[in-house]
Amino acid sequence: MNRTALALVISSAMFAGAAHSATFVGTQSDSTNVEVGASTVSAAPAHVAGRAGIGGARGKVDFQGLSNYATLNQGIHQIGNPHGGSSAVYSFAQVASQDIWFGEWSSDGNFTDRTVYYIGEDDVNTSVPTTGTASYNVKGVNHFDGTNALAGTLTADFGAQTLAGSISNASLKIEVDAFVNSSTASFSGDAIATAGGVDTFGDAQGHFFGADAAALAGIATFAGNSQHDTAFGGAKQ
Repeated sequence: MNRTALALVISSAMFAGAAHSATFVGTQSDSTNVEVGASTVSAAPAHVAGRAGIGGARGKVDFQGLSNYATLNQGIHQIGNPHGGSSAVYSFAQVASQDIWFGEWSSDGNFTDRTVYYIGEDDVNTSVPTTGTASYNVKGVNHFDGTNALAGTLTADFGAQTLAGSISNASLKIEVDAFVNSSTASFSGDAIATAGGVDTFGDAQGHFFGADAAALAGIATFAGNSQHDTAFGGAKQ
């Protein structure tokens, strides 16, 4: 789907007026251009209101529907031209076949203006253990061009209430050292981005989803260099 077609879909949300039954948790690094939240576009069969979605002030379109228009590389759905141009680029991935998504929006394929985000359904079945450990196979998105997804492992120690590990590609490594809040099924803490031998310090935040924290998604943001901002997510091994 090109930028014009996607804009028309999102614009149509202002007329949707559909009720939403699900609630979601998630955030974005910058809400100037896009935000995540419950989708408002209802245009069956392509789009359904009330799912995890993305859009602007006029409304949001669901990721599940958008994935039908996208190309898929390294498990990342992509709409737009990742190699530079005038069209906005949407790169997003689903976690564990659930309504959980993370990704990156760029004003163009040159990533001059970009936002990373995550969102997932705040399911009543979500629970976080208070003992034991779990490892998560995690994928990340940063300046995604179809070939450079980040990958690695994050390990939760629920007794110690920590989440730590890293994801990386050939040019960037993101380390996470976070505190787990089992009562809110969330995590927050420190992040370090390493690129070209230089470390940049920032923040990590996110949520667990599903019974016994079956999946997670979040973002790492860096005030010192927002080009290192990265979205990530994954399922328990």
